[in-house]
Amino acid sequence: MNDNIISELEKAAEIIMAPPNVISNEQRRLAESIFLDFRKSKSPYGLCRDILEKSQNPYVLFEAAEVLKVAIIREWSFLFENDKTSLRQYLFEYITTRNLPPFVRDRLLQVIAIMVKRASIDDGGRERANILKQVESLIVNAEPAKKILGCNIISNLMQEYASTVKSTDVGLTWEVHFKAKKQFEATDLKRIFQFCIYLLSEVVKNDPPYSDTLLELSRHLLKITEGVLTWAYVSSILPKKIVGIYESIYEALKLNDSWSEIVLNPDFLPLMFQIYWKVRDIDQLAHHSLICLVQLASLSGGILPNDEIRLKYLHSYLVSFFNLISNVTIKNKEALGLSNIVKKLITFFLPCIFQLPDGMKDTLLDEFTRITCHLCDGAVMEEIENEEDRYFTDAFDNMLEAWTGLIQDLSHSHYDDKFQDCAKQVFNKYVQCHLAPPDGCRRSNVDVDDDNEDNDRVRYKDQLQVIGMFGRVVPGHSLQLLYKLLEDRITKFSYHILSMQKGAMNLNQHAGLTDLFEDIHWVTLISGHVICMDSDGETPMIPSAIMKYSIDQHRGQQSTLQASMAAIEALETKFSQPENLEQCDHVIRILFDVMNLCALEDYAASAKLKHLMSPEVGSTAMWFLKRWCLSYLLPVENYYEELSPTLIGCLGKDTQGARLVVSYVLSKIQSNLFHFQSEPILLRDTVELFCDIVCVKQKSSHIVRTESMRNLIKLFGSLEPGSLPPNIIRGLCKGFVLAGVALDTRNDSIHNAMNEYYDLILTPLQQRFKAVWGQENFTRIYQEERIQKIVIDLLEAFIGIAKGSLMPSSTTLFHFLAPILSELPALITVYHNYQVIVQLVLELFGQCAKYMLCYLTPFDSKRLYESSLATVQAYAKCNQGRFTTETFAEESSFQDLALILDLLTFILSKDCVDLCTETDNEEISVVASDVSLFGLNFIMPLMTRDLLNYPSLCAQYYRLLVLINDIYPEKICNLPPELLNTLLRSIELGLTNFGSDIVQASLDFIQAMATYICTKKLVQQPYAQAIRPFLKLVIDLTLSHQINNDTVCSASTCIYALMCCFQDDYKMLVQSLIQMQSDPTTADRLTAAFNNLVLNVDMSGNRLPKLKFRDNFDKFLANVHGFLLVK
Repeated sequence: MNDNIISELEKAAEIIMAPPNVISNEQRRLAESIFLDFRKSKSPYGLCRDILEKSQNPYVLFEAAEVLKVAIIREWSFLFENDKTSLRQYLFEYITTRNLPPFVRDRLLQVIAIMVKRASIDDGGRERANILKQVESLIVNAEPAKKILGCNIISNLMQEYASTVKSTDVGLTWEVHFKAKKQFEATDLKRIFQFCIYLLSEVVKNDPPYSDTLLELSRHLLKITEGVLTWAYVSSILPKKIVGIYESIYEALKLNDSWSEIVLNPDFLPLMFQIYWKVRDIDQLAHHSLICLVQLASLSGGILPNDEIRLKYLHSYLVSFFNLISNVTIKNKEALGLSNIVKKLITFFLPCIFQLPDGMKDTLLDEFTRITCHLCDGAVMEEIENEEDRYFTDAFDNMLEAWTGLIQDLSHSHYDDKFQDCAKQVFNKYVQCHLAPPDGCRRSNVDVDDDNEDNDRVRYKDQLQVIGMFGRVVPGHSLQLLYKLLEDRITKFSYHILSMQKGAMNLNQHAGLTDLFEDIHWVTLISGHVICMDSDGETPMIPSAIMKYSIDQHRGQQSTLQASMAAIEALETKFSQPENLEQCDHVIRILFDVMNLCALEDYAASAKLKHLMSPEVGSTAMWFLKRWCLSYLLPVENYYEELSPTLIGCLGKDTQGARLVVSYVLSKIQSNLFHFQSEPILLRDTVELFCDIVCVKQKSSHIVRTESMRNLIKLFGSLEPGSLPPNIIRGLCKGFVLAGVALDTRNDSIHNAMNEYYDLILTPLQQRFKAVWGQENFTRIYQEERIQKIVIDLLEAFIGIAKGSLMPSSTTLFHFLAPILSELPALITVYHNYQVIVQLVLELFGQCAKYMLCYLTPFDSKRLYESSLATVQAYAKCNQGRFTTETFAEESSFQDLALILDLLTFILSKDCVDLCTETDNEEISVVASDVSLFGLNFIMPLMTRDLLNYPSLCAQYYRLLVLINDIYPEKICNLPPELLNTLLRSIELGLTNFGSDIVQASLDFIQAMATYICTKKLVQQPYAQAIRPFLKLVIDLTLSHQINNDTVCSASTCIYALMCCFQDDYKMLVQSLIQMQSDPTTADRLTAAFNNLVLNVDMSGNRLPKLKFRDNFDKFLANVHGFLLVK
């Protein structure tokens, strides 16, 4: 009988593996059905054994191994102990005596590993110890091929135990998986490690070259050793999700004290470094050996119980490490590993580093500095040669990250001379690598990414931050070096401008100018990171090291207030050299240099040479001024323990220097807007400078009253339509209205000043809108390019105004925008075929809802609701039936719907966050949730299956549905039946057709709705009956593994909520599933599993029984997996 089955399987395998042109689809389908039936075989052990013995077809052998695996998982608890042992011994003997294809061998090894792991739960690992004894004997005594097989057996065992969250499901709950893993760690993992280390020590007693068989064995031994050292030694008290994160990202080697006899043995670390020394020129071995050294650099846990032992281990490690790196030239492929060693040593042993003997500590700083400088050179060469693999660059980044720990730890005490000397070396090397010869070693033929003008600022942000830290360790050195370099390059730049005025440049001059621009760009970038720190999400402040240095300069009479003020005043008379510049504070001197650079740019632009200027340098200068102004201009004195008399005297509140700097900066912004309208990146950085300084009230209160601000507003109003990029108009208007908030106080006269200021900005825009929209022939001329430019510029300006709205200004700004918003439904109807304008209109409403709505009174909110809904309705009317797949993909119109979903979400947030402090007599007849649902009603017919294939649009849509349901489930339940059915069809689609995020959102929606129905006892209502089918759907999806592990928890609580509503339906569903089972044993097991699922679980919908059901459900799934198939 078995022979016939084997023959049939072999024939089917030949058909499956045959080329498509040889067999028909029907033949292939029949062959596949034979294997599908084979996979469902009950107790297939005898048949599979016959297949393994008699068949020579690799495909059939693999399928037999797979069927064995599934059967063992399914029927383990029904097998007799003798049968388990016999099968395991047979498989072990089979793989050790047969020459099998690798994929068949690996699957059989996995079967053995599963059996060993499953048995170890019952026998405490006794059988596993016997297996390991056999394997060790095999590796030591057998022929080479058998040695490798033994290593593979160990690797498969380790893999099966290593990950509790993602290991093969052998019909166990996660808790039992974890318990088995901890048992394996405590007994056999250390044994495996000792065995591998012993064999490796024997290997390296001989010098390379090694034979091929020895190389292959060493590779497997090193991989196992690496596996032990990268093992996730996780505490049992951590929750499952955290354990999963630790198991996927191993950072530390956390061992308990039972490992002391191995790892703390004085000969252990020298041996590990000797192994690497012997194999570092053999790529297939070096990588694994180096990872072992990296992990040993992160040793922690109970094995190092006190500082004395930690210090002794660190000292031993460093002796071997320094012995290695002082005798080699670092190769590209080992650079990252060696830098990781340094990073981990500093991360895990930082307190001990400063307890090292002085000689060892100095050696450490010297070697770390040497490595850093070497890697910096290597990174530059990779950049020059445009290498695809950036080994040195990544390693250099690692070294810089490592240095941050040393710098920050010492910043609370002091930097000694040795540390300062190291900081100078690293800082000088970095500066040198970014300067052109003769001062530097940067090559001019580096390919520049023209698509990303701010490439350096973004790509090297992390590097520059650390180099800034190095600069602040030695400010006396770094600031002097930087201003000298700036002044030298700016002087050369001025000579170039004079030369350009006299005639055209030759190729050498042009190349020289390019190098000069690159030098200025990099020196300015580095300067900005030395004197300022990144302050994302924090108040920008003067770095304490720079403040201290400025104070020391003043006390030592190296700088004076008079000389520093003279430098600021000299900017008024451009290009003049102030007196006593050498006594100017170095921070102000660098500002003086950058402002001189800006003045040269303006001069060149006015001399019609702007086409020869570098937009990158201009952008970097704007970026520098933004950072400088945020930290140094008008500092808040209360934020500092001690202030520099020079800085506060020049730049503090009510100082002439602060007024002059504000005037210069605004003038430069105005100049850039006028001269460089074709440079979008430069304009972007210019507007960011403007917006960032006016959003700080201490600065904007001075800025908003200046004549320079009035001039900037006038310039904006006088520009031709379309002359500035749209985002620049938006940013300027945002900045203008943000600045006006500084005029708001309780004083009525000042409040009038704010209104007058806003009139200065808003009235011209309002008049321009009326002028264009109010034309009688608008419907005939709306297509003209000039009219479109005016409309686009106005909409961008209105969006900027909305984005600049804050609590004090929101009412004033909304009263300006409200009449315009009421006209936009008609405007979107006219321009319904002009996507740019349509999207700007939709975005304007979204930004008004986002930034204004939470501050508006009920009356004003109602006005915004009405205009928003009218616009959405107009959009829906114009686009009914328009969205076919082709036009949608062509026009990217999904952005329209995304903007509408944003608008509805922002409107809904009014019910969550309402910060309106004023009240009016308007009766609240409309709430935000009604508006969102009403708007959803308009666009839901547009949300086709094709459109939901766009991930961002799909995510927004489901996020809105869940949000409405979470806040107002009663409103979802009381939707018109047709709309509710459409919405629930969307939820069903979300469960079955999209990724895990959408599945999660759909489950959350159903759970919230079912919980509301249960707690309010509304099961008999029509809307409750509408969600009834989801009980069967979610159970089927879960049991058939169409819901992944990440969302099973949500699925279980969703099922519980539905069961609380429809208990009779659940019982009928269970009976149906049990009756579907043809095997009585399976039916009995399933009955018991379902009984245990609800055992002692109260179907009340409350939190505690829900959590109990969730835990039961995890055990239920582990129990029924393998014997229950839901189609």
